[in-house]
Amino acid sequence: MEDGGSEPRGAEPCPQVAVRDVAGPGGLILLLLPALPAPGDGAARGAPPEPGSSSRGSLSRSLRKAEAMLRGCVSPGLRRLLPPRRGPGGEEEDEDEDEEEEASALLIPLERSFPGLRRCLCVWEDPRTETFHGHVQPQPGDSTATAAAAFSYHPVHPRVAERGAALHALLRHRHLLRLARDFSRRLKAASDFLRRLQTLLEQPVPEPGAGPPLRELCRELRAHTGHWSALRRRLRGDPWLRALVLHRREAVAHMRRALVVLALQALSLAEHLAEARLRALARAGGAAASLPALLSDLFQGLDIYNRAVGDLEPELGTAGCLPTGTTGHPGAAEAASRTFPVSRVLQIVAAERGRLAAERLRPFLQPRAGAGGDEPVRWEDTAVPCPPERGAAADTEPCGREEPPGTAAELRALRREDEKLVGLLLGVLVASSGSLQHHVLHVPKEKAPAAAPEPPEPGSAGWTSVPAAQALLARYRPLFWAAAAAALGHSVELLPGGTGPAAARELSSAIAGARVPRECREELGRLSLSLLCRGALQSWDTGFTRALGSALSDKCSGEAVPASGPVRSRTATLLHRLYPALALALRCLRPPPDLPPGPPHLRLQVLGCCLATAQAARSWLTGRACRYLAAWALPQFLLITQGDLQLLKMEMDKLVLLVDGTFLEPGDVSPPLPLAVMSHQELQLCRHIRSTATSIQLFSGDVLKMFSTGCKRMSAQIFHQTMPQGKHWRLSLRPELPTCPSAYAAAAAQAVLGQVLQGARLLPRDAQGPAMARGTTAFLEAWMEHILEHRIRFSLQGALQLRQDFELVRELVASERSGLAPETRQELVALSVFQQMDGAILCLLQQPGAAARAGARPWNSLRHCCGSGEGMETGRDEDGMEMGCGQG
Repeated sequence: MEDGGSEPRGAEPCPQVAVRDVAGPGGLILLLLPALPAPGDGAARGAPPEPGSSSRGSLSRSLRKAEAMLRGCVSPGLRRLLPPRRGPGGEEEDEDEDEEEEASALLIPLERSFPGLRRCLCVWEDPRTETFHGHVQPQPGDSTATAAAAFSYHPVHPRVAERGAALHALLRHRHLLRLARDFSRRLKAASDFLRRLQTLLEQPVPEPGAGPPLRELCRELRAHTGHWSALRRRLRGDPWLRALVLHRREAVAHMRRALVVLALQALSLAEHLAEARLRALARAGGAAASLPALLSDLFQGLDIYNRAVGDLEPELGTAGCLPTGTTGHPGAAEAASRTFPVSRVLQIVAAERGRLAAERLRPFLQPRAGAGGDEPVRWEDTAVPCPPERGAAADTEPCGREEPPGTAAELRALRREDEKLVGLLLGVLVASSGSLQHHVLHVPKEKAPAAAPEPPEPGSAGWTSVPAAQALLARYRPLFWAAAAAALGHSVELLPGGTGPAAARELSSAIAGARVPRECREELGRLSLSLLCRGALQSWDTGFTRALGSALSDKCSGEAVPASGPVRSRTATLLHRLYPALALALRCLRPPPDLPPGPPHLRLQVLGCCLATAQAARSWLTGRACRYLAAWALPQFLLITQGDLQLLKMEMDKLVLLVDGTFLEPGDVSPPLPLAVMSHQELQLCRHIRSTATSIQLFSGDVLKMFSTGCKRMSAQIFHQTMPQGKHWRLSLRPELPTCPSAYAAAAAQAVLGQVLQGARLLPRDAQGPAMARGTTAFLEAWMEHILEHRIRFSLQGALQLRQDFELVRELVASERSGLAPETRQELVALSVFQQMDGAILCLLQQPGAAARAGARPWNSLRHCCGSGEGMETGRDEDGMEMGCGQG
């Protein structure tokens, strides 16, 4: 506070006293009261004047009389601040008031005459002892006295100065005591009002009309919230108390804090009480005879409550009053949010009415939802209900036709009952005066029309013709149906698992067949989509948990799928079942062009599930593929890379398309189309989903190359360890030709191509050919490269044996015992690697004839037969024969 008082002339500022946990009025009085005159002061003792002095004048006698009178009014024990001893009928309180009036009548003239004494009497306070001292000044205009003022002495002057200082101290002491008494009474009255409000709130929820009227309670609340304003006006208006604002700031801040905290507590309790009364009236039926009177009392009470909050806002906005965070009490902004404008009244009524509507609709959804709750839902066959068009008008009442009992009929009944009660409530609200009416009309108070037309009778048929009532009804309907949808969705979620999709279908059919307002169609349509989406997410949660558990123990032996025929791993099957639920959830989130998108938390939840599924699929494919290839478990590797990979990659492509169609970025659409602005979290999740799908695509393109490299590396190791060299291939020509392949060739073909065939049998027909072609080509190329690398020399007998070994591979992939499809076997036989193999054998068989011709170089043709566009190497033996082909 910045107002200060005028100190007596010559008075010095009073020193400030540190306040340390001053609790209650007693401690505050100790802060307020300045010290009385010093014990050695004659004014304090009341000692008689010196004998022989000429100070027994009329002024001395009047001062002694005033001192005795003040001492009788202000006792050292502060007995007037103690609790009064009440007699029957409050006689002690009446006697106390009479004494106060008598003392005031005697002291007011004295207080009015005291400022005149200041022309010749100067009083100041000693800051060290906190005592008052006086000094009598010479008469103004007396030049002789002025000249000799420093040397003149009058025996009456010291006594007059002492008595004047004592009178000043006692008068100020009296004003401080009265201030403390006023503060204590206000503090006690506010505390009693708080206890009364707390008692009303602790009682059970009463029926409408029970308890004291809210209007009277709010009037009393406004009086208690204005305690500090009244006390501040007294501090500013009393000249004896103005110095207290400057010199006792801690004491003033203590009073201010105590009264404002009590006012805030009273506002909080009154707010809860008013809200409870409003909810009780919202639950009441429209047929109650006393409902209009109760509504009138409620709205008048809310108007007075709003004014009380507005009166308290300036006190909360001042600096240093109630710092939020240290005392825990609200500031000005939070206190202003406690008011009851029309928007909050409509929200409270709509929330309570919506909760009642949800309780009535829940039994119609629970039996049907529970009947099919245990059956698994085929999400791929589930259709997304189409929400109603936003511009569709509300349907009218059916003429002469009763609807069958069910959800649709209950919706109709809810609409009729709500319109009846809300019509009565809004009629009273429009007819009410004060701040509520200005909020309704959206017109500033100073610009309100001077003479507004008289509104119709509340609850009558013509109340909806008032423009303000029509505006209120337009604002109430979306709030009511939104609250009903939210409460109904929460209650359905508490039902046994699997009830969401059935409840969504029931709601969709009900709003499609019932004649309900447009707001009901929109909100319940969104609820059905939300329930369907939540049901899909619950199914995903269960399926994802099973997939994670299966990934820890899956041996990838292969499981046949009756519908499609191919075999896939158990984990891939569980992961594949997650995508239809996610696709349905994404379609439920995709809003029509003129409706807002789904709830933000649901959108983030769906995107999180999509990302978790994509990353789980990528981890399963890449991790298991590398693990099985490193362990040379080709059946499992081919099952993962050619079975699971193709299946999950196709589902990921579909999922990315749905995500891109549901969550559009700003650059993806033209400005005329509505666009739901994505949050930063949604944008990041969408990018991670696309990145994961791209990595699966890249892995799908590189997996066959990785498989071919692994087969070639393993085949080279096998040939290096098992294929004989030296004289084994330089045998002389024998009469009988080789008829069976070598043992090393059979073992190598079984170790590599046998496992490839075992895994290819489990794959679909379109995936068998690429895997077998890569494996066969890698095996034969590694074989021929091994021969060229070690410069193996072949005789004619050895070349014939090598041809028999090569034929083993052709018979292995072309026979019916391989289990491959006929068209796959034909594709494998026609591979270019077999042609290179035949050309190499032909070159080896032609070597002896070519060596007899001098200067001939027939091995260039062998280089072209065995090499696939790569450089060649040849070796020459001691007989001059070149044989072998290889990679340079």
